[in-house]
Amino acid sequence: MIKVFQYKKIPVLLIFLAVLSSVSHLSAQTRTQLESLLKEANVSTYNDPKNAIAKGHELYKLAEHNSDFQVGALLTIANAYAVLKDHEKVFHYALKADSIAEQHKNYTDQIKVLGFIGGQYQRLKLGSRALNYLDRAYELSVAHPLPDSIQYLKGNIAFVKGLIQRDNLGCGYALPNFEEAVEVFKKSLEKPSLNASVAIALNRVGDCNFELKNFKAAQTSYSDAITYASRINSKLTIAYSKLGLAKLHFENKEHTEAIGILKEAVEIVSEMNDVGINSQLYEAIAKNYFELNDIENYNTYNALYFSEEEKLVSEEKKSLNIVAKEMASESRKKREEKRNTYTYLFLCLGIFSVLIILFIALKLIRKRRKLNEKKRNAEKASKLK
Repeated sequence: MIKVFQYKKIPVLLIFLAVLSSVSHLSAQTRTQLESLLKEANVSTYNDPKNAIAKGHELYKLAEHNSDFQVGALLTIANAYAVLKDHEKVFHYALKADSIAEQHKNYTDQIKVLGFIGGQYQRLKLGSRALNYLDRAYELSVAHPLPDSIQYLKGNIAFVKGLIQRDNLGCGYALPNFEEAVEVFKKSLEKPSLNASVAIALNRVGDCNFELKNFKAAQTSYSDAITYASRINSKLTIAYSKLGLAKLHFENKEHTEAIGILKEAVEIVSEMNDVGINSQLYEAIAKNYFELNDIENYNTYNALYFSEEEKLVSEEKKSLNIVAKEMASESRKKREEKRNTYTYLFLCLGIFSVLIILFIALKLIRKRRKLNEKKRNAEKASKLK
């Protein structure tokens, strides 16, 4: 009797195991699909940011019940918008990623997002605000140590701190941080997208060595950066490396060689419409033509440079509005959380926020004046030649 009962249970058990197996297989298959999509999006961030954004949105929808992949998708989208210099959308998606990571108490994702936001504030030259996010990321990494597979996040923190130290203290202090970032990133190259991180950090190493007159070391860094960036066709990074190599040729009065390299860089980023790199490339080409006494080409590229600078000033104005909105939103949230508490503290924070915004506004005014002065000087120089 017992044997018959057990025998009858076997088909039911087999059906249950089959269903469980198929569910596990489906889950594994879905995860593989999500991982593949995230990898594709990350790899295309620097050479085709619009494609990265599209794939990021696709990933976000597919990962409806997986907060890890949703955060990854949002960060990828934010990073791609950073390449496109659309700061409003950068902060929109990064802050959304931070909210999801915090809600699910995913400390690793929080560290990623906080480090990224810190980096964006540094790009806007808001060092104190950048350090605030980086310190939060560091505190979380101490309280909740990172797995070996994502130790590269420490490279992100070292890199951004290097940027802050360069701005505040100079390259002598920043260089060790950049070199540390390079070494950390190199240990995680099983992730193809980190080839771009190595290249970007190497470019900063090159910049600092150039500033410190270590020209041979600078050349090595820029050349190595091109090698790593070429592995994933990171066009923007390659163009920046070539700009660095052209600066070395300028120092050696090899102006024809410098112009050749710079025009290669212009061609590489021709479809990206990146105002920041275009401005630097056109200015460098104009300077080299000036040294060759080719005033016609000097005037042509100088006009292109000033056109890009005008766009850059306009973008920075937008950035000011974005930062003001983000600060106001953050301040409002804190007031709601602690209404009638620490009123004096929040008043001080509000005043501090206004001072930061005024600082950026004054910086924009100075930049506008400097741009106008450059235009006047360029006109005088072309007449003297």
